[in-house]
Formats: sequence, structure tokens, C-alpha cells
Amino acid sequence: MKDKELFKQILGLSHPWEVSKVDLDIANEEVEIEIIYKSKKGFCPECEVEYDIYDHREKRRWRHLDTCQMKTYIVCKVPRIKCKEHGVKTIKVPWAEKSSRTTLLFERFAIELLLASKNQSKTAQFLRISFDMLHHIMSKAVERGLSRRTEEDIKYIGIDEKSMKRGHTYVSVLSDSERRRVIDVSEGRTTSSASSLINKGLTEKQKEGLKAVSMDMWKAFIKAVQKELPNASKVHDKFHIMKYLNDGVDKTRREEARKLQKSNDKTLVKSKYLFLKNPENMTDKQLSRFRKIQELNLITSQAWAAKENFKEFFRSETINDAKFFFAEWYQDIKGRSLNKMIKVAKMLIAHSDGLLNYIRYQIDNSVAEWLNGKIQEIKTVGRGFRKFENFRIAILFFLGKLDLFPQESQ
Repeated sequence: MKDKELFKQILGLSHPWEVSKVDLDIANEEVEIEIIYKSKKGFCPECEVEYDIYDHREKRRWRHLDTCQMKTYIVCKVPRIKCKEHGVKTIKVPWAEKSSRTTLLFERFAIELLLASKNQSKTAQFLRISFDMLHHIMSKAVERGLSRRTEEDIKYIGIDEKSMKRGHTYVSVLSDSERRRVIDVSEGRTTSSASSLINKGLTEKQKEGLKAVSMDMWKAFIKAVQKELPNASKVHDKFHIMKYLNDGVDKTRREEARKLQKSNDKTLVKSKYLFLKNPENMTDKQLSRFRKIQELNLITSQAWAAKENFKEFFRSETINDAKFFFAEWYQDIKGRSLNKMIKVAKMLIAHSDGLLNYIRYQIDNSVAEWLNGKIQEIKTVGRGFRKFENFRIAILFFLGKLDLFPQESQ
């Protein structure tokens, strides 16, 4: 009797739930706790009206927290009632949520371990459960967290792409710039997927209250924002603009490297990262080589200087200052015939509203960069994701700032 009373106290059970038997399997290192329902009445889980017990389900099994390092399970033939409104329903149990294969306490412990370790495989191994069971816990936690989100005011959002796996497989990520969280994720980076993402992640009231959306110049994203968020300003932030300018520098370098190699000049061979890396982060050897190349005043060095000079644009205090700077900068690169940089500049001119909106709103791109880095960590630790839904669940679990934990049954 003592073991039954002990586990009744540990599980926090009260009438009409009773521990009827505790089986110890030393060979398999398992403890099985059998629970029975000692009442002829039960409540409908939908409307909470009391009815006579109709019948009992087949015996079910839930994984519970270990007892003395032995796997512990709860088993029970859960009663059913026959509700006039909802039909035959299984009554609620106090130790687990509906359709769960684990107890509330086990689920809470698993979530805490996942948040601490960030590693699904190691967490599953530590808990001695299958990867599928752990993923089920994560999926339920995310579903629970999304359902608990309140309709908060959101002023600034970001929409960005992230590769899921090799072969141009992308996902679109919607983020809350102020709260530094992922709102939701959609498969692909088309106009329809971006539109679906916006509508799934934001309520109509939130969409109406938005001031600005930070994004790159990907046409699909622009079209989706124009369609779904017509009152929000598009902002092309510093991070994305500098990415395009860096691309212009690299294309200039590659073109000039080919020309130089024709005369057996290998000055620019294997120099890609010298022009993409911040000089402050270079090794002594890299910095020495970079300075020697700069002294030659190559077209590549001029393109790099133009890219660096453009950083002043983001320090403009007014829209007029920004327009004046851009006009001067554009004339300078045209005068130097920096063709690849001119091409980038023309693209920026075509998207001048979004460019100037950066000065208006000063939306910091650090959130997008930080989230991208964290998503990359999730990919690395998870060793890639073959299924989109698994990737989405992992991103929202770790970066959605959701209320993930189950509530104890009353």
C-alpha cells in the first residue's frame, strides 16, 4: 500500500483517481503505475456537463519522469461519457493533455532541456525517447504557444529569406523587429508564400497598425508587401544594401582578375575575402597583402572604396542630405567607369523610396542579422532539415518567444 500512496502523492492525484497497482520491471528498468477512476460520473471535456460513465477506452500508456533512473509509465483505461451535445467523449485526465503520449511533468522537463541544450538528438538520447516523440512534444509546444499569442501592437517587421538545404530550397521568415522574435515561417520565397506568411502571422488590426517593413529588393517580397500591407512603408536596410554593394565589388574583382591573368598577373588571385572582410578583422598577413593591392589603385580597389564611401549615406540626418550624398556618389562612380557598381547604383535608384525610408525610420538590421545567425545555428546543430515543417517548428520553438509550457490540469 505504501508504494501506491507514495505515487498518488507524487502525481498529485485526488478522488476519483487512484493508484491501483505499481509494477517494477528490474530487467527492463521500468516502473509502471496503473491508475483507475473510482466514480460512476464524469464530465464532458467540451461543455463540462456531468454524465454517467458510458464505457472505458483501451488501456493507454504515458511516459512519465524517471523513478530512480528507471523509465516510468502511467497506464489507465480512461472512462468515456456520452454527451447529448458532443457525443461519446473521453474525459480529461489530470496528468496529461489530450492526445499526448507523455505526462505534463515529462513534457515540461523535455521542453526545459531542449531550450537549454538547443540539441534535439542529444535531448532525445538523454530522455531515452525516440526523435519522433521529442518532435511531437516540440510541435505541441509551438502549437500551444501560437494559440496563446495576444494581439500586440507591432510597428516594424522584417521579411527575409533563409536557405533550408542545398539546391536553392528557401524559406521566408517574418520577424518582429522590436521584440526580436520570429513571428512565423513559410515555405518558398514566392509572392504567394510571402502573402500567406503575412496573413498567417498578423491579424487585420496588426496589419493596419504597421509602420514599416524591412526587406531586401526581392521582387516577390515587394509585391507581397504592396498587396497585403499597402499602408506600410518598405525599408531597404543597410544590411541588404551593403550585400548588393559587396556583390558589385566582387564582380568587379573577378572581371579584373581575369584580365590581369591574361598577362600572367596574379595580383587578384584568391583575393575575394580581402575585399569582403573588414580590415579590422584581417590577420596581419591579410592586411599586408590588402594594402599592397590598394597601392596599385586597381579598378577593384576603387570599387571597394566606393562601397566603403557609401556607408556615409546611412549617417545622413535628413532626406535631402541623403539625396545629395547619393547624387554625388553616383557621379563619382560614373566618372571612374565602375560598371558593376553603376549597375548596383541603378538598382538602388529604382528602389529609391525604400532606400530613403531607411533614413526616415532608421530600422536597425541587427535583428535580422541576429535571427539569421540563430537560424543557422539551428540548422547546424540539427544537421540540416529535410522537411520544411520540422524546420519551421524548430525555428518557432527556439526563436518565437512563445509560451511553450503545458498548464497543469485542474
